[in-house]
Amino acid sequence: MEIGVLTYIEKHKKTYDTLCLLKAKGYHNVKIFAKPYHYHKNFSPLIEHRPELNIDIPDIAKLAESFGYELHIADYSEIRLERSIPILLCGAGIMPDEFVKNHRIINAHPGYIPNCRGLDAFKWAILEKQPIGVTTHFLGENIDAGEILERRVIEIKQNDTFHCLAQRVYDNEIDMLVSSLKIMDCEHEFIYPGNYKLHKRMPHEMERVLLEKFEEIKVDLCSV
Repeated sequence: MEIGVLTYIEKHKKTYDTLCLLKAKGYHNVKIFAKPYHYHKNFSPLIEHRPELNIDIPDIAKLAESFGYELHIADYSEIRLERSIPILLCGAGIMPDEFVKNHRIINAHPGYIPNCRGLDAFKWAILEKQPIGVTTHFLGENIDAGEILERRVIEIKQNDTFHCLAQRVYDNEIDMLVSSLKIMDCEHEFIYPGNYKLHKRMPHEMERVLLEKFEEIKVDLCSV
């Protein structure tokens, strides 16, 4: 089975974890398409919820060589893959509409679609008391919506901390991205955005009450 992976040239934890799981599950025909990391943060959150790159992982060239995967440093116009070949999205920034239209690109969104769309989905789910979850879907015309492969609700446990739960969401994100390869040709539901808004980065004033809201959710669980 031929598989594409979109990522960055720079060291990237989500890419590292995804490639490791692909290798562990016996996927050998993997083509990595890497681009320079173009995004520069102009906003620093008060509360980080995504795993940091705190281990010395190999760079993308050494990682590809170790796993026996092809590596292509290429722009979108240079990527040549058949429409039937799935592409796992680990990191890519904004893609041209034509590229998205002509490829089967699978995204793992750290939110339960359509309830939590857009950025900081995990944080918004807590603040708005929406389901905590992860969704895999094919990229299409609608952001964080469309043809759904799988949705998982991530249970909040009584001994959870905010960051413990955030890590479990991330772990499911990696697992579901790779697992999507086995279910991508099954029949799927199509979910429209409806009235659910597309979130932006959570403002600092809302982040300041986030941990308090998280504890409120745990109290509500105890009372059920």
